[in-house]
Amino acid sequence: MKSVGRSAVRWKCRHYGKRGGLYVLPALLSLWLFPAAGPSRGTKVVSGQNKQQADPTIRVNVSLVQTDVMVFDKQGKFVPDLKLGDFELRIDGKVQPVLFLDQVSAGSPHDEEVWAREAVKPMPAPATPAAGTYNPGRTLLFFVDDWHMCEESVLRTRAALANLVNTSVGSHDRAAIFAASGSLGSAQELVSDKAALLKVLEKLVFVSPGVEDKHWPPMTEGHALLIEQNDENVINYFLTAMTKPDPFMGNMGGLRGADPRLVREIRDRAAQLASVSAAIGERTLSALRELVRASSVVPGRKTIFFLSDGFVLQPQRSNVIDRLRQVTDGAARLGIVMYSLDTRGLVVGLPEAKTKRAADPLGQLAQSGYSEVLVKQDALNALAADTGGRFLKNTNALDAALITTLTETSRYYLLAWAIEPEKLKPGKYSTIRANVKGRRDLSVRVRQGFLDLSQLVAAKK
Repeated sequence: MKSVGRSAVRWKCRHYGKRGGLYVLPALLSLWLFPAAGPSRGTKVVSGQNKQQADPTIRVNVSLVQTDVMVFDKQGKFVPDLKLGDFELRIDGKVQPVLFLDQVSAGSPHDEEVWAREAVKPMPAPATPAAGTYNPGRTLLFFVDDWHMCEESVLRTRAALANLVNTSVGSHDRAAIFAASGSLGSAQELVSDKAALLKVLEKLVFVSPGVEDKHWPPMTEGHALLIEQNDENVINYFLTAMTKPDPFMGNMGGLRGADPRLVREIRDRAAQLASVSAAIGERTLSALRELVRASSVVPGRKTIFFLSDGFVLQPQRSNVIDRLRQVTDGAARLGIVMYSLDTRGLVVGLPEAKTKRAADPLGQLAQSGYSEVLVKQDALNALAADTGGRFLKNTNALDAALITTLTETSRYYLLAWAIEPEKLKPGKYSTIRANVKGRRDLSVRVRQGFLDLSQLVAAKK
């Protein structure tokens, strides 16, 4: 049997783009990857410790990768004090040995209070940090999708973020606030200064009403999506309203018996609306993608809060799905966890009193499975799920949701595992899954985006 000596790994943290203690995130930056650890010097395998002549040395080029995971119980509380042997890590479905584990707590004093309440423990008295103690704090990036926000949502978001800055951003945290429209500036500095963050928030104002249809009955982005997918129920809903037949009979002739000019008008309206919707959606995702890219200059784990009223993905009109994939893949490579929040508050799926729409006595929209609420949440859900975060919806207490979520992101585990660069195939994307052995009652949250591990290794060199 051959014994394998443990390789010594030197951990390095490079700080790029640092100016006067601040990290500057420009609007446009080339994509650079900064994984957590550098490659080892090689693993030396020697057969027979007492032999006069050792066997030839075998050198294996090994790179270490860190994966951060969060573990929660059924009540949604973080599960602390798990050990190395508790975790099972799978790469492309195959079990990957975890070399070591770290539990990280990087919260503010306010977070400590929340954790103490959750554990039903008395809050410990504040302690003076020991000399030389290093608290890295958190990197917090708030992205406001003001292209897809009504005026009320902008006001709610501004107030909620101001409350979060005042109560939960700690002295070691670094934060920046961005707007999809660029109204808050094309470059922001990561700062711990609460006054500076609040000053940026003062610039956040209502920008755009989004996609509006001036015709009757008003067509929404969700309607346009289904019409372009040739959903007859939605088309008949508009035909019924435009031709004004017996409201309880509807358009009995269906599309074949309908006036072709009306059908063409409906399709043209849908095409125009979908085109505008796709352009605005791409604009938002492009801005978010640039923020993800720019954050590569900041080492360590980063959290992006994506705040939006939601928007409809129009895949038939643009490469918006590819843009979405670029965002989530980039986030996975750069150590970014993304949380998305529906800033509309509590939405129940029924039309509001102020919403103008034609009667639908035959339930044609319901038959189509149409839901403007759900279709606007698809992108928000994907951004969170594929980056290891969470999608928060249906809450009018946006400020409380933000504080709770920020506290949640402050505790996690770092799992380190090894890969051999020579065995990697460029262009092959891998998936990462983790679980706690024998504990199906626990949920483990890890970034679900696809990783090209060869790119990850190449970035270390």
